[in-house]
Formats: sequence, C-alpha cells, structure tokens
Amino acid sequence: MNREQRRAFKKKHKKSVREHAADRFNKLSQEIENPLHDGDKVQLDVDRIISRKDYAQTTEEYHSFVESSRDRVFTVRLYRKRKDGFSAIIELVEEPKWLFWYGDLVLVENGG
Repeated sequence: MNREQRRAFKKKHKKSVREHAADRFNKLSQEIENPLHDGDKVQLDVDRIISRKDYAQTTEEYHSFVESSRDRVFTVRLYRKRKDGFSAIIELVEEPKWLFWYGDLVLVENGG
C-alpha cells in the first residue's frame, strides 16, 4: 500500500467533528428513555446542570435562576419540534427566557 492509498484509507475511516458531536448527542439521548411532550410538568435536574464543566462560564442571572428553581415545577413547551413531534430543546412556559436540553429536565407528571 503506497502513501496515497494509506491516506485515503485513514481519511475514509476518520470522523469529522460534527460526526463526533452527533454520536455524543445520540449517546446522551439514549440515556433519556421518555421524551417530553407539550404540557408535561417537569423539574430542573439542578445537580446535573451545576456539575457541567461549562457551568462556570454561564451568567450570574442563569446561576441564580437554576439554583432557585430546585423545587419548582414547570410546564413544557417544545421548541422548534421536528415533524415527528420530537424536540431536544425545551422552553419552560413559566420562564420563556430560558431554553433547556430535555436531558436536564426530570418528568414529574404527564401533560394533557
């Protein structure tokens, strides 16, 4: 196998950054068994959000909102859902300023 063939082989089997990111999101979404629907009641998974590496870079306003919302219950509104009804981004009806990844929310009660 010459150098050109080796490079072509490596390039063929190398994943792009987007593919790695997609794999990671798929892995994360497989951890979440039940997707959320409009009207569901949820709570923030505050411990999970706070434990993230990038949490320190977020704003003080976001910190105070997350930390003060430990026991609050919110209503789900799917943000830009797909044709099949799924959306990984969730808007909270009571606090529309903030958007959350559905893995950061804990289902409390199914909506109507």
